[in-house]
Amino acid sequence: MTQTYGVISDMHAAPPQMVRAAFHVLQKKGVDAVVYNGDSFGERSGISPQDYFSAVLRIAGDSGLETYVVAGSHEEVQVFEPVLEYFGKKFSNILNTFKHAKIETPDHHLVFLNGSDWRAGDAVNHGYALQDEFNSGIYSNEGAQIRMIHMNDLRKMVSEPERTIVFSHVPRKFSAEQGVDIAEFGEATVPFMIGEHTVGVGSVFPGPVAVQLRRQGAPIALKRENRGNEVLTKLYEELGVTKSITGHFHESAHHAHDSKGNAIPERVFSQELFYNASCLDRLLVGKITVSDAEVAYQNINLKDHMIV
Repeated sequence: MTQTYGVISDMHAAPPQMVRAAFHVLQKKGVDAVVYNGDSFGERSGISPQDYFSAVLRIAGDSGLETYVVAGSHEEVQVFEPVLEYFGKKFSNILNTFKHAKIETPDHHLVFLNGSDWRAGDAVNHGYALQDEFNSGIYSNEGAQIRMIHMNDLRKMVSEPERTIVFSHVPRKFSAEQGVDIAEFGEATVPFMIGEHTVGVGSVFPGPVAVQLRRQGAPIALKRENRGNEVLTKLYEELGVTKSITGHFHESAHHAHDSKGNAIPERVFSQELFYNASCLDRLLVGKITVSDAEVAYQNINLKDHMIV
């Protein structure tokens, strides 16, 4: 049985109507379901995270397509969970992947690993931490609320690795020059001030922000390197996971390769696939097709569909 899944992630500054356009294109391409693969909170001026996320979920609900919602590096617990709970009751096709962490079909399994090992803004203290130290659960401290997700939870969910596809906002680490985890960023080389805030050595800034700060004289080194998670690398190799759909690193959207970093062409079925499927902020979404234990992918640029 062949199944197809659309993937939308890293929405950020994309207006809600762009999310609707992405759904429209994916529906025209015949996907059976959609995965919101993290960073479904927008950064639009004048739109609160709650209103943006509500709009995003309503679009999914109205589509009628089964939609799996994964937390990434920008979602905040106090907003994400109650809003998702509300729309999950309103629309039966919206599924919370904390409650539906594994979906089994006759020929493949979908496994959802929520959270991120790096979180932005308020999500640092109120978000979803993918880590290997604390037991999974919600922790509160002086008003801050964070949900810990232990990477080893994956061990409970992967029973047939050759049939398993892991959806995670964060990829494992590779060394490939065109890896799904290549990031372009800036790193503080000495402490400096931004307003009244002290930036410590090693603090990391997204590429465009780092470039702007450097122009203003900030002591930031620009870097380009693989920034995937090393613990996930060991875990995937131990469990035999060879298929993972991710996002997070915008500059690597639409990159795809096998476990050794060898590029895999579009529409070619393979028993291995590591695919950074989407960065909606760059008008990029993805589609995967699953047949038995093999997967193929298709890159979709919304610009090609006269959506700008």
